[in-house]
Amino acid sequence: MKFSSTIIMLTLAFSTTSALANAFDGQADNERDDLGYYYMITGGKFPTGTTPNGDNGSGGTFRYLLDDPGWGAYALDTWNKDDWFPVNASFAVTLKNAGNIVYDNNGIEDNTYGDYFDATGLAASGDKPGLYRGYSMSNNWDWIYAGYLKITQETTVDTIIGYYDENSGFDSDSPFIEYDMNIWSAVQDNPTGNPDSWMPALASFTGDVFSAKSTAGTFAWSYTGVDRIFGDDYGNMHDEIWRLTYTLDTPIVLQPGVYFFSHDAEIIPEPASLALLSLSGLMLLKRRH
Repeated sequence: MKFSSTIIMLTLAFSTTSALANAFDGQADNERDDLGYYYMITGGKFPTGTTPNGDNGSGGTFRYLLDDPGWGAYALDTWNKDDWFPVNASFAVTLKNAGNIVYDNNGIEDNTYGDYFDATGLAASGDKPGLYRGYSMSNNWDWIYAGYLKITQETTVDTIIGYYDENSGFDSDSPFIEYDMNIWSAVQDNPTGNPDSWMPALASFTGDVFSAKSTAGTFAWSYTGVDRIFGDDYGNMHDEIWRLTYTLDTPIVLQPGVYFFSHDAEIIPEPASLALLSLSGLMLLKRRH
């Protein structure tokens, strides 16, 4: 099983940084561990073919962006490629219009997910595409992932659903958390060498095609009824999959093409009485089961 991690052990202080203040500034925002960590779940369906997939050799479907030098030797303020596994389609996302699914790479909403999220009876969990997740908090350790999304025909969308878990201490109902969703346009970064390799066109935590910050709508969250179930290597642990739903006041139209999609949790300001409370840092995994 392959994963990469960054370990940070230090004393942290509460910040009063606004969740809206997630622009690049080359310095840490918040770096809080007490509210837990928000992780997006991967999908296992390839609605537009298996190339590209999670493996960078195919072009790759996972990109990350960060603005916190505390992570170490990662390039700040520019999209980076991350090499995952061929079974990973991208981050799980469902698009709907008028109650109908118009894009789906995970199968959760229509119960077609098969065994993507289930490693029951396996000695190792690593070959199940839905058992992976990527950290996504744009103003807490300032790191988000985004996943490849290909639209093959003009598509009207009035509901966007992303998927996450409440592991790592994250509480969906926390009064100190708000949510965001974004879609970026994409450009070919190596059109001659690998025409299936794309990158988000804009280096920003805010999408240039869609952002919940600027597109009116309503967030809701709920348990999907589907669990990630790990193999013997993780003691057959169950981990609930939650959905984050953004219902748009006015539908958007996506033209055929390649995009990148993300959702993240952001910290809102703390009451002044808590501003000086300090915590000890915990291990934070960039990507893990």
